[in-house]
Amino acid sequence: MIIQHHNQDHRGHLNDDNFDAFLAKHLPQAQPYLADDDFTARVMQQLPAPKKLSLWQERLIIIVPLVVISLLVLSQFSVLAEIIKLWTWLGMMDFTSILQIGGLTAIAVISGALFWFAKQLKIIA
Repeated sequence: MIIQHHNQDHRGHLNDDNFDAFLAKHLPQAQPYLADDDFTARVMQQLPAPKKLSLWQERLIIIVPLVVISLLVLSQFSVLAEIIKLWTWLGMMDFTSILQIGGLTAIAVISGALFWFAKQLKIIA
């Protein structure tokens, strides 16, 4: 399939009108529209309204799989070995490095909280 040059603007992009004509030419409808005498509308009206989950149900749907998957992943690690590695690593660090890590962590947590708060107040989109 070759797109002719006259369908393109000076940057090589297809113009909207030419692109619509191109699509109409190369993608004809496979099946004509079948009139259903409002059958679809009547069926849609007879369907029950979708159930709205409560806030605690929505959170439960998210939290339960998260906890189960997290526990499965954690079960694959030797937790004691990881704690020993962490304790050894912290023992090798000097006090200023630990303070720097703590300060950066605090800045990250506070920044995240401020970002969330600004979104809740619709200060930022």
